[in-house]
Amino acid sequence: MFLTNATAVLSGSTVTSAGGTAISAVRGVASVGGSAVTLRNRSVVQGLLGGIAGNRFSKIDIQDSTVQGTGATSFGIRLLEGTLSASSSTITGGDNGLAVGTDTQVATVIPSTITLDGTRVEGVSGSAILVGINAPNFPTVANITVLNRSTLIGGNNTLLEVGPGASANLVVDNSDLVGNVEVVSGSSANVTLQNNATLAGNLQNVASATLNNRARLTGNIIGASAVVIDNASTLAGELQGVANTTIDNQSVLTGNISGAANSVSTLRLDNASILTGQVSDVSNFAISNQALWQMTASQSVNNLALANGGRVKMGEGQQYFQLNVANLSGSGTFEIGTDFNKGISDLLNVTGSAAGNHQLLVSSTGLDPVSDASIKVVQSVAGTAAYGLVNDKVDAGAFTYKLIKEGNDWYLQPDRDVVSTPTRSVLAIFGTAPTVIYGEMASLNNRMGDLRNNSGLTGGWVRSYGNRYSISNNAYGDGYSQNQYGLSMGVDTPIQLAGETVLLGVFAGYSKSDLDLKRGSSGEIDSTSIGVYGTWLGESGYYLDTVAKLNHFRNDAKVTMSDGTRTKGDYNNLGASASAEFGKHIEISGGYYAEVFTQWQGASVQGKEYTLDNGLRADADTTRSLLGKVGVTLGRGMTLADGSIVQPHVRAALANEFVKNNEVRVNDNKFNNDLSGGQFEVGAGVSWTLTDRWQMHAEVDTSKGENVSKDFGMNVGVHYQF
Repeated sequence: MFLTNATAVLSGSTVTSAGGTAISAVRGVASVGGSAVTLRNRSVVQGLLGGIAGNRFSKIDIQDSTVQGTGATSFGIRLLEGTLSASSSTITGGDNGLAVGTDTQVATVIPSTITLDGTRVEGVSGSAILVGINAPNFPTVANITVLNRSTLIGGNNTLLEVGPGASANLVVDNSDLVGNVEVVSGSSANVTLQNNATLAGNLQNVASATLNNRARLTGNIIGASAVVIDNASTLAGELQGVANTTIDNQSVLTGNISGAANSVSTLRLDNASILTGQVSDVSNFAISNQALWQMTASQSVNNLALANGGRVKMGEGQQYFQLNVANLSGSGTFEIGTDFNKGISDLLNVTGSAAGNHQLLVSSTGLDPVSDASIKVVQSVAGTAAYGLVNDKVDAGAFTYKLIKEGNDWYLQPDRDVVSTPTRSVLAIFGTAPTVIYGEMASLNNRMGDLRNNSGLTGGWVRSYGNRYSISNNAYGDGYSQNQYGLSMGVDTPIQLAGETVLLGVFAGYSKSDLDLKRGSSGEIDSTSIGVYGTWLGESGYYLDTVAKLNHFRNDAKVTMSDGTRTKGDYNNLGASASAEFGKHIEISGGYYAEVFTQWQGASVQGKEYTLDNGLRADADTTRSLLGKVGVTLGRGMTLADGSIVQPHVRAALANEFVKNNEVRVNDNKFNNDLSGGQFEVGAGVSWTLTDRWQMHAEVDTSKGENVSKDFGMNVGVHYQF
């Protein structure tokens, strides 16, 4: 079929040529318009030399059809300065699937426009697409868009070949391609992958390559003026001889980069993007906005500028690298690996000018160093650059390292005056058990008065409580906070003992304590308990309240170290405690009363040894506590019109922790968990006896101490007498 300035529409048709091209769409010599071919509904076009040939101004529209060149050197479609749109179709040539060229030698070349939507193009022995079939005498320009899971298959593993004197612009959108893009010297191609497009193959001698919107290239780019990897795109391969490279907006390049020869090559790594590989022959390297360069070998760069959290990670694992920088500027972070036992480290070596303010993030360890020698981490000839440590220290076993300057060089020096973050955490976990025990016991102790006043019948009770403690700074840390909440329940019954009425009971409970150890570290203590209690009130007003309790603790520590890495550890242990309060209940006129008392509480918590997963070992002796207090409670009982009784009260006490020595060993270094000191406590509450069987109560309290303070505490409960 031969069309001259004509239109052919084929639907469900078959056109075959046994000796030539099946359809030729041409124009008259003097014509400014061309021919048009439309295929629909599974039409089939086959020709020995080619399927369809379209000359200048031709328009070829293929939908759900097949075009095939059947000869060994045939084309599927040949397009000379025309337009091709193919959707849901197949185009196959014995040599090339698409062959693109120029109609005649004219002053102005019309670019051929090709849109492939869900279409398969295959060159059986050659390239899927060849641009420049009659160049260089006739320059060719082609704009090619590949959409929606289209495929390009080249028998020679080339999906796009750009011949002499030709140029091509290839956009791949939401399609997965396998094969190379090859451009001969003197020609050009701009390749764009976008919107989840993937390409497995190399780009050879392209003018530019752009990956955008989660695109992925697996292969090398060899020779390019510009490469842009943007918007969460990924390149796994090498860039060789690339003049300008940009990696932006959370994109990733894994591979080496070399700049173009005889040029001032640039590399920009920006906005949380990651480069893992070597860099060579790059004149200007800029890293900014939380972007990361992960080195894979020792390197030398010319001009390195860091800004807004730009990062360079040097060694990895047991590999230690040296970064030589001719000129350093800006402000950023260098992540440095160090072996404190062997005294070796990554090294930043500035051989020319050094300027800016930079941070060093040095890898932490749970093991103690065997030597106190300083370790060089920055070497500089001259300059005004200043360096500091991220988090102001490096955790190394039980203690830390600090950064010092000697001449123009910077060293890590052991600092035994500051303990490590894991050490602070294990000391806190070991020292928290007494506050857990006393927090569980406090509201029961404070409720004994109500139990004494209702001691005539057997009863049961349940209560919930919450406490927040602040443990102040001590010799080994900067303090922490503890949030505790729990639930207890029990039953009691009166008995006669030596002519006196004594109330005896049993109880069980659960509490959870969350520790905020600061700087991203935390702890958790789950406590289950059982106990017994008893209370006696004599006719003269004297009373004695006693409690004995056993605890099982499940302790868990999660530690964020100075380099931001996490370590954790856990252990279980047991505890025992007892409390005795002796005082006198004094009735005052008008329903008022006062109670003066002294209370003594003691606790003993099983020592334990455990290891964090970073290797830090912690071992505590038995933790002991002895807390004494004296205080007074003032209250009043009032009978309401409905017969119920409301009894508000206030309480104040002075307390003191007497135990000063609870030894903890961290990597065989001895520490003392000393939480001794005085406290002042105040509280207020109310009990409400609704009937002769039901009673409710609520209380809030707070305390201020030298080392331990209760920011607030509260408990509510209900008591029922059978």
